[in-house]
Order: sequence, then structure tokens, then C-alpha cells
Amino acid sequence: MKYTFGTGNEAASRLEEISKFFNPLASALLTQYIKKSPAIAFDIGCGPGFTTDMLYQAIKPHEIYGLDNSPVFLDIAKSRFPHCHFIEHDITVAPFPVMGDVMYARFILSHLPNPVEVIKNWVTQLKTGGTIVIEEVEAIETEIEVFKLYLSTNEALVATQGAHLFVGQELAGKNYDAEILIDDCAILPVADSQAATWFLPNTTTTWRQSEFVQKRLSPPEIENISNALFKLTNSEDKASHTVWKMRRIVLRQN
Repeated sequence: MKYTFGTGNEAASRLEEISKFFNPLASALLTQYIKKSPAIAFDIGCGPGFTTDMLYQAIKPHEIYGLDNSPVFLDIAKSRFPHCHFIEHDITVAPFPVMGDVMYARFILSHLPNPVEVIKNWVTQLKTGGTIVIEEVEAIETEIEVFKLYLSTNEALVATQGAHLFVGQELAGKNYDAEILIDDCAILPVADSQAATWFLPNTTTTWRQSEFVQKRLSPPEIENISNALFKLTNSEDKASHTVWKMRRIVLRQN
């Protein structure tokens, strides 16, 4: 798989900021369904390890592995979280290094074609009775015009890889050859200033290196979007005109 939004230090810093918001919510979801410490847990598409550490802290597995195909992200993860094991592995390919009791995946299926089949493949790597928890964006609804332009550009960019930015829409109500414990949509208001801090880095890194974006937007247009996002990041107004809709799926291998 290829990360649409890069694997450098800037991308890692962006993911760290995003994790500060989403990790506490994910931890609460995990502890709702994982009642005792498992032997082996996997963070699928672990990136620079912020979700791996969250998974470890939430359910205290005896062993925890982060799987990813980015050597850059894995090096960052190994240096930040030495209590976790990180392995370079294509997460679309089975078998995994070992079978897992618990798996967690967030914001990774939006980079992959055929996400339902990918999940079915993951299920085969769970031990009997094992649980997989998945969180993906289903929609981002906003009244902020610069956010709408930013999101439409990213949605089109992701589509060039055969993937879907709002992949949660494709995941709802599907059969995964496993028991479905939940398949719902969480509504999460996000302050405009906070959302802007997540969006801004892509306009100054990935967008400037993407041939697709360069053809879609002129340099002045990209600059105007960056400036508008930067202005919002410095706003002291904590109002929210933006809502994340997160598809949450919990499956059990029977």
C-alpha cells in the first residue's frame, strides 16, 4: 500500500496531533469490548506508532505488534515506543507474522482498494474468539468553505489510487465472515481551529509534490488554501462548524 499523505517527519507529526484527539475515544471503544488482557494484539497499519501505544495502554496485551510497510514510519515508532514490536509487512497480505487475539485499525482502509475484502483477509488472521476493531471516516460535514475545497481535493487525490477517502460509507452493513458486535456511526464535532491544524500540513508537503494536485489547483490557489488554514489554526475561537462521522466496526472470529 501507499500512504497518500506521505511518510516523512511532517506526516508523523500530523498523525501525532490527530491521535491526541482520536486515541482517547478509541481507548474507550476498545475497553468496552476487550475485557481481559489478550496474549497478542496487532495494530494494523501502525504508521509512526501512536495508535500502537494507545492499543497497548488500553488493553495491556502480553505482546503487541505494529505492522506497516513504511520503513520511515517504523523507525520513528521503534524509537518512540520501545515496549512495542514493529514489523515491516504488507497489511493486505496474509499470513501475518503470527495469529492475533486482538487487532485494531484506524485511517488505513482509506488508502486501500477493495476494503471489504481486505477486512475479510484480516479476520482470517485472528485466533478463534479473537476481536478486530476498525474505525474509518464515513463523512466530514462542514460549513467552512476552505475545508470543503481541501476535502474535495483530497477525496479526488485518494481516488487516483483506487481508494476512497470516506471509506466508512463502503464498510457499513457488509458481511465480513465474522460475528458483527457493532456496526455504527459515531458523530464527533471538531473545533474548526483543530481541524485546520490537521489539514494544513498536507497543503505544504503532499500537495506541493503531487502532480495530480498541481494540475487541479494553481500555485496561487494552493497558497490561498494554506494561508486560510494557517489563519484558522491560530484562531482563539473554539467554535465547531465541522463534524466527523466515524464508522466503527467490531468483529469477532467464531
